[in-house]
Parts: sequence; C-alpha cells; structure tokens
Amino acid sequence: MVDKNIITPLYTQVADELRKEIMSKQYGESGCIGTHTQLAERFSVSLRTIRMAAQVLEREGLVDIRQGKGTFVRSSMLVDRLKDLTGISAMLFGMDVDTEVRVPVFQLQRTPDLIDADVKEALGQDCLFIRRVVFLEGSPAACAEMYLPGRYAPSFSKAEVEANTVYCIYQKKLGVELGRGRQIIQAAGASGEVAACMHLPENAPILQLRRRAYDIHKNLIEYMVLSYEASRYCFEVELDLYKQQM
Repeated sequence: MVDKNIITPLYTQVADELRKEIMSKQYGESGCIGTHTQLAERFSVSLRTIRMAAQVLEREGLVDIRQGKGTFVRSSMLVDRLKDLTGISAMLFGMDVDTEVRVPVFQLQRTPDLIDADVKEALGQDCLFIRRVVFLEGSPAACAEMYLPGRYAPSFSKAEVEANTVYCIYQKKLGVELGRGRQIIQAAGASGEVAACMHLPENAPILQLRRRAYDIHKNLIEYMVLSYEASRYCFEVELDLYKQQM
C-alpha cells in the first residue's frame, strides 16, 4: 500500500507496487490489473494519481491502457531468433494471443525515388505498395510497408494479403520458388503514416527491419520496411564460441 507520509510521490509508489506484481506474474501474461476506479479504491488515492501511475507503466512497456476496459499486462514480447528470413507470422505461431491483420493501403503506384536505385530498378517504374498492420490483443505491434514488382500486382488482392503472408502467396498461388534475402535491423523513430498506424507519437522509438527478398533465380520479389513498437520486439541470436588461437 502507499504511504502518504513519505516524500516519494503517490503515483510512483503505486507504479512501484504494480510493477512488482506484474513482474511476479500475478496477473499472468495479459491479465487485467484493474480499471482506474478499482485501482483508486484499492490504493485509496485519486483517479489522477492512478492515471499517472498507469502512464509510467505504459511508457515502460509493461501495460496497455484500454479505454473503458482497464489496464492490461502487455502481452509476451515477440522474439525473432533470426534463423530464417520470416516475418511476424512465424513469431506468432504457437503464441496464445488474439491477432488481427489490417491492410489500410493496397495500391499500384509509381515506385518512390527514396528507394535505393538498384531496388527501384528491380521493382520497375510502378510497384504494388502494401501497408500491413498486425494487432496483438487489440493494439498495433508491427507495421509492414511492402513494395512488390509491378508485374505481380494483378496476381495479389487485398483480401489475400490480409489472410496470408506475401511469401505464402508467391509460393502457393504463383509457384515462385523462394531464394535468399538480406535484412538490416536498426533503431529508428516512428514518423508519418507509421506512427499513425501504430498509434504512437511522432519519433517514438521503434525497431525497424529493412529487407530485400529474392526468388531462387535472384530476382527481387519484395522490398519491405517492417517497423515494430520497440517494447514488443527483440531478436535473439545463438553464436558459436571459438577458443582463442594461441
């Protein structure tokens, strides 16, 4: 409980107590820690104090605040082990979470100049641009901006991209044999449409993957910029240790 006779702010005391409970798995993987009203009654503090405490935990990536529903423990982090060139769908496999995929943008457009010259040439004068947003437990966790060669545009539909990965469509519908890919992972700030799609403020920290994917004949089939809300994603690499040569 909180102590109103010490110098530590009340909202900090509430956040500290809830943080301990969350870290000890008292609420499970995505349980509700209570509504603001319930928490205010529990700690005998004002709603303003509870809002401030919840915001602290939200900034730390521990909870999601859902209007009218309560404050929930943030779902398990997405772990990319970097063994294969896959996407968020592979990481979600086997996770007991509610997911939803939305495709707010699906259009044939002029290939943008901001893309590297060799990629732009491989995509062609026009490309199929797809923005695909993945929601976990009702909140956006990843936003993929995909550029596909214009010649493939007639073979894709918005409904298919909402239900399947692009790679699955390439393989099962078009008979394209997948080859290799290359991706760069970097820290970035959310801007423009990415920030809006992920419900983040401008320049909020994100982890960004820039990927080039090729078919078995080394033809570019996708250029993608995949953005993750920073607290929801990490990558894990298993390395071999070699004895130092003397």
